[in-house]
Parts: sequence; structure tokens; C-alpha cells
Amino acid sequence: MTSAELLLEIGSEAYADLSDSEIVALCAKYSATYSSHAGLHAFQLLMKKFKATYRMGKTYEKLSDKFESYRRIYNWYCGRVKAGKVTATSTQIDDVETIDSNKFKADEN
Repeated sequence: MTSAELLLEIGSEAYADLSDSEIVALCAKYSATYSSHAGLHAFQLLMKKFKATYRMGKTYEKLSDKFESYRRIYNWYCGRVKAGKVTATSTQIDDVETIDSNKFKADEN
């Protein structure tokens, strides 16, 4: 993935808030076909970067507003890429439940 593709995916404001090393790392990790995942990861980094604490004084409000806006975009991205969606079939889920319920039988002691 090129930095121009990342810029198109996340926008200029978020791109400007990322450091050069973060941009290089994101571009190296993701290919162009996974640009939405790169965007998700970029907004996750930005949320971590702008998580405001009470020690920040006057800059607290400004940074917490940035954090909230990046959190909203991150949540939108999660819905867009269907992050956390269970893709297993019902038989696969039943197999896992069977393994867990048979792990410790009462008469093994």
C-alpha cells in the first residue's frame, strides 16, 4: 500500500495526525486490497494517541474532542468491515460448545 492510498482512505486530517513512522508501518503492513483494514488500524492508533487524561490541563478538551471524533470513525469502520462478526457455521459453534462442556467430567476424579 502506498501512502497516497492511505491518505485517500483516512483523509488528510487524520493523515496529518499520524507520524511518519506510523505511516510507513501501516503502508508496509497492509496491501491495497486491505485498505479498509489499514484505515481501521490507523484510527485505532489515533485513538490511542489522543486519549486525554486529566493531567493535560487546558489541552484536555481539545484532545478529548479529537479522541471522540476518531472513536466515532473507528466504530463506523468496524461496522463497515464487519469486525467481530462470527463467521463460523452452526456445526462449528456446536463442536466448540461440546468440547468445553466435556472438558472436566465429574467422574474423572
